[in-house]
Amino acid sequence: MSSKFKQRQLWVTAAAVFGAATPAFAQEAAVVDAGEGQDIVVTAQKRAERLQDVPLAVSAVSGDQLQTLSINNPMELRYVAPSLNYQSSVNTRGEGFAIRGIGTAIFSDTVEQSVGVVIDGVPLARPGQAVADLIDIERVEILRGPQGMLFGKNASAGVISITTKAPEYNNSLQGRISYATKDEVKANLIANLKLSDTVAFRVAYAQTTRDGIIRNIERNELYNGRDSRGVRARLLWEPTSSLTVNLLSDWGKSKQLCCAWTARSAPSTSLFGQLNAAAGITPGPRNLEVASDEQSYQNTENWGGSLQVDLDVDWATLTSISAYRSWKTADDSDADILPINFLVVNSGASWLDQYSQEFRVTSPSGGRFEWVAGLFLNYTRNRGHVEAAGNRGQIFPVDTYYGSAVDSVTKNNSAAVFGQLAYEPVEGLKLIAGGRYTAEKVEYTGNMYTMPSATVGTPGRFIGPVYGRSSVENFSGRATLQYSFDRDIMVYASVARGYKGPGVDTQGVVQSSLTIIRPEIPTSYEIGLRSQFLDRRVTLNITGFATDFKDFQASVFDVRESPARFVLSNAGKLRTRGVEADVQIRPLPSLSLNGSLTYADSTYKDFKNISCYSGQPVLPLGTPRTSPRECIRITPTQAVTYGDGNPLSNAPKLTYSLTASYQHMVSDYRIDSSLNWFWRDKVSFDAAGNPLMTQVAYGLLNANIGVGPDNDKWRLSFFARNILDKHFVNRVTGQGVYGGAGISVQWPSPDAERLLGVALDVKFGGL
Repeated sequence: MSSKFKQRQLWVTAAAVFGAATPAFAQEAAVVDAGEGQDIVVTAQKRAERLQDVPLAVSAVSGDQLQTLSINNPMELRYVAPSLNYQSSVNTRGEGFAIRGIGTAIFSDTVEQSVGVVIDGVPLARPGQAVADLIDIERVEILRGPQGMLFGKNASAGVISITTKAPEYNNSLQGRISYATKDEVKANLIANLKLSDTVAFRVAYAQTTRDGIIRNIERNELYNGRDSRGVRARLLWEPTSSLTVNLLSDWGKSKQLCCAWTARSAPSTSLFGQLNAAAGITPGPRNLEVASDEQSYQNTENWGGSLQVDLDVDWATLTSISAYRSWKTADDSDADILPINFLVVNSGASWLDQYSQEFRVTSPSGGRFEWVAGLFLNYTRNRGHVEAAGNRGQIFPVDTYYGSAVDSVTKNNSAAVFGQLAYEPVEGLKLIAGGRYTAEKVEYTGNMYTMPSATVGTPGRFIGPVYGRSSVENFSGRATLQYSFDRDIMVYASVARGYKGPGVDTQGVVQSSLTIIRPEIPTSYEIGLRSQFLDRRVTLNITGFATDFKDFQASVFDVRESPARFVLSNAGKLRTRGVEADVQIRPLPSLSLNGSLTYADSTYKDFKNISCYSGQPVLPLGTPRTSPRECIRITPTQAVTYGDGNPLSNAPKLTYSLTASYQHMVSDYRIDSSLNWFWRDKVSFDAAGNPLMTQVAYGLLNANIGVGPDNDKWRLSFFARNILDKHFVNRVTGQGVYGGAGISVQWPSPDAERLLGVALDVKFGGL
């Protein structure tokens, strides 16, 4: 029986069992349930617009849907948008989002992300700042493709824009608590206060705890769980009908045993295999055990505030957003994952401060001319300490103690002016053009030193200070041709040039000099259809895209370095091509059927001289290359290959979700149910094509059912995630500590186990 037939059979069977019940996950923006005849409103172009009228690839999901689906962290947004993915690392500084297969997973404080995260109009300097509980959310918009023109910081692959709920002029209190297997407890409490006829205040608190999924048999601890909490407050003041002032502040903290990886493959003849066997560990794809003597942890604290002032005048709306963000991290990772002090990496801390200011002028909507223009300023300062240390003497007889460390300061200054103009020469036809001019400077200063060795006469060395700097000016923009046949059918075509700023290679802990990497430049082409039929009971949106990246910024292991190490480099060229489709069918007012699909073929087109993977056949020195994927020796001790034609890391070709939702009334009570099938294709995690570093395709079945009165005073629900108990991992990589053919380690996903739970929502007042 084919896998496609089994997926189809599973969906039909599940739908029959649940009576066309609804999804626990995944709805694309175009299929967000706005209710029959209602419009979904987004602000993807810095003005409120109907989603069906926006000539961009946008996904949107409401805060109520996130709560219903029990999604309270940005990492879980991949389940509501097939184009989006989250890339794991040993700590949040090295993690990041990806859209259409394009993302950044680089451990360097000087490098921006390819996918920007914006909260209430404020762009975040690092994606790790967003890895906190989603508290009191109005909506999340996911903009696919280059978006830097209107969204401030670098966004060469896309933007995740999060909008929190504004205070209302009433007094209300609402809360939610849920409990699930793995001792998962989620709770939030939201209070809304009317202070006067022109002032309202809203405050929300959220907390999440969950047991880890990886057992450290050496220390009897569970790793990769979750323990986080946060507070968000917002004050609204409307002294006149034309002036609105929003003062926002938030704080979040996470303290957890985290970010451990497990042995996936290790030949019994290898040192890594023998050490695992001695510790009682059996490597394998389902291995959830380590035997680390050192505790791995990840502690973060994130807080900030912003002041947004909007003034409506006759000819425009004037907007000012002033913001400050702070992010602190402290982490430690036992890289050898065994009961020996062989190597501890990324032990240290970082302190980030970010100041940003945006001024924007937006014309009224609805005229023949619509325009927006603005100025954006940003300053980021990051102080960091990182070290790697160990004791080789437990395995090797000489050079017992070793290690190195860096104390660094990274500064980023950027200023930009931007604007967009839309002109409607005849009814239905719009010509849209816009651009952004950016001036950016990145500076890095590092005091680097090696630690003393146990070997007599080998003291620690000071290397530095080491200084790196890059200044760049760039123009990026977008041109769009849009035509609306009527209110229900719109087509568009666009071309856009994006930008992601330069960086400094700081991944090697000890270096005598630093390498400057060039900006990342994408050129993207899109065509799209936005349509509704049968009295808007059917919505069908299709987007075709093609994006070419020049100087893509990537982290690779380079054997040409001495010693061999991970380096930050420009990968040359890569290409992503594909199609996205969203459909919503509402055959009955109480029944909604949804489907979302992303097909993206993302490959390297020019990625030269990367390290061969361990165990790859090596051609002798001087042998001519006949294929880009051949491993050729360039010196007696060094060999390289090309990544040309290989897929991007963690970039599935096909991702889709099928959902159904149904609700009906029984007396004065509403019963709602949901069912969802989420599918993700096989992915590779290695630019050189190591067959060990892959995750096979998998599908997740999720469901929930809830009941409550029609006045929404309360709702009791039961939910199930990963009903079929499918195991999968977020990342696979080689084990650089020991090396050798056939060795790999993995990051198991917290979602890779069946989860069953119950939730209670209550509301008082303000209804």
